Amino acid sequence: MSVRRWAQCALLLVLVGVPLSIPGVQATAYGGWPSIGFAITLLLLAGPERRWIVLAAETLVTTPALAYSYEVAWWQAALGSLAVTLPSLLAAQLLSPGHAGRLRLDEVDTARYHLVTLGSALVCGVLAMAAAATLLSLRDVLISGLMSTLAALTAQLVVLPLLIRSSVTRPAGKPLELMLQRALLLGIGLAVFYPVTALGTSFLVFPVLGWAALRATLRETHVQLFLICVGAYVMTFTGRGPFTGNLQGIPEDLASSLVYLFVASACYLTVPLTLTVQKLISMTGQATRAATTVERLLDSVSGALIIATDSAGLITHFNSGAQETLGYSPEEVLGRSPRMFHTQVELARQAEHFQVPVDHSAIVLEMVRRGERRDWEFLRKDETPRMASLTVSEVTAADGQVIGFIGAGEDFTERLRAQEALMAALDREHASVLRLQEVDHVKQELVSNVSHELRTPITSISGYAELLADGTLGRLNEDQVDALLRIERNTARLGLLVGDLLTLSRAESGQLDLEQKHVDLCAVARECGETMQEQLHTRTLDVRLVLPERQVTVLGDAHRLHQVVTNLMSNAIKFTPDGGRVTLSVSRSERDASLKVRDSGMGISEEDQEHLFTRFFRAAGAIDQAIQGTGLGLSIVHSIVTQHDGSVEVESSPGAGTAVTVLLPLAPVP
Repeated sequence: MSVRRWAQCALLLVLVGVPLSIPGVQATAYGGWPSIGFAITLLLLAGPERRWIVLAAETLVTTPALAYSYEVAWWQAALGSLAVTLPSLLAAQLLSPGHAGRLRLDEVDTARYHLVTLGSALVCGVLAMAAAATLLSLRDVLISGLMSTLAALTAQLVVLPLLIRSSVTRPAGKPLELMLQRALLLGIGLAVFYPVTALGTSFLVFPVLGWAALRATLRETHVQLFLICVGAYVMTFTGRGPFTGNLQGIPEDLASSLVYLFVASACYLTVPLTLTVQKLISMTGQATRAATTVERLLDSVSGALIIATDSAGLITHFNSGAQETLGYSPEEVLGRSPRMFHTQVELARQAEHFQVPVDHSAIVLEMVRRGERRDWEFLRKDETPRMASLTVSEVTAADGQVIGFIGAGEDFTERLRAQEALMAALDREHASVLRLQEVDHVKQELVSNVSHELRTPITSISGYAELLADGTLGRLNEDQVDALLRIERNTARLGLLVGDLLTLSRAESGQLDLEQKHVDLCAVARECGETMQEQLHTRTLDVRLVLPERQVTVLGDAHRLHQVVTNLMSNAIKFTPDGGRVTLSVSRSERDASLKVRDSGMGISEEDQEHLFTRFFRAAGAIDQAIQGTGLGLSIVHSIVTQHDGSVEVESSPGAGTAVTVLLPLAPVP
């Protein structure tokens, strides 16, 4: 514990012993009040972990005090101290907040608080009767028990409220008002309890204490209650006030009970009243803060339209989003109906949907009943329409009564316009795609038809060239033979181009007929290597075949696969300068067959790699170096491999060569 807490505990221990040390006190009247209240407070303040130490200290203090004041033996005083310590321990144990600190009555319900204080008071009375049984007569023993019970009960009611915390730190009253209340309480207290009179004027204190409960802080009210009760007790104990003297109809030995009844009445009036007032102030503050927070939250939502109405449907809140969307200021719409934002046509449309009369209130009530979100057309202040998706919810009080409605919506006018523009653009795009598809179809038909038509004259040219070359039409001189060879070479190139065009056209249109047979890729690679020998006669290249000993079988068309390998090898040879290397390898994995053609040629840039499989595309390096080609080879390779359920991968960089890998599914084992 802190030094301050130790000092508080020491002061409370002194306050426990002082009232019991007054000589001449009567066990049947005013003995020991309010020691038990201070004893319970000390146990609560010290905390559960120091409770037994504090209990021992209280016993050490109360025993000699009782022995001195009542002039009894030590063992009798020790027995009498139990009437203070045991009820205190019981009350502290039942009221403890579980840790050292101030008591909070919001942690102990009111019924439990009053039952604990009454129960500990009864225990104190019983123990006091037991302690006095050997010293007093039976009547005095009973009176001693009654007085001890009343004293213990009122001591708790007076002292324990001083431990109650308060969340309200500022009084409701002004300083001058509070000064007047304090002065009035002091004056009435002296006027009531100082004179020795039989006139019952103690009730005059209650209105002034009620004034403090309403306007002062909780702490000050409890301090005033404590002081007025201690003052009444001291004045009565010293023979002054309205509770001394000859009171008609009340035995003299019971007259002292009146002061305890006064204290109990003051406590039962003031403490609940102060707690109720503090709770109301706290709840009012929370409600005000909550309302302010809600209003700020509503105003901060600039992207949403929020309109609140009362139960009659008149606008009570118009947030910044609604102001921005509709162009009105709050002053222009507060107290008016949201009907002002809608045309009659819009109300008729909504009423038709909900099957209700064309009335704004009826439509809103039906929306709330169904919990449906609807798109509403609003009219801005400048008469321009805005579309908002709106929901309406009830605002109910604690008893379930409807006290208003909140409409929350999202302005989607711009989004609607953008969506309409997007749909129009998509329609135009769709029409363009259809036209492009039609053009592509026409182009494919044109290419196919032209290719077919070109085959006849090419065949004719090739045939007559052979007749001339054989000398059937006469002997040719050297220049004529050279010209004829040129005709044959270009005719062959033209025939290959026409063949490629036909193959690509059929592949893209899905009309490329493929035979499904078991094909050994190794055999295809060997055959292709032999075919390439004629092309390599004039070149100095290192061409290698890396083939496994086992067959690598795929399911496909041998002729088309041969065409794939031929195109890849032809490209590798064309784009690899003399002195370079071209490698054709075949391998297999668990599921795929791999055919790779690697060269050490000029390579392809990353930008050009994105267009490699596009028809008629040629890399920038090939164009710069005037390397012949049609740009159809890789397109044909990609189409054939794709129709074999395979894939083509390209790895290349400028100056570092190119590697093209064809992956094909392995043929199932028969």
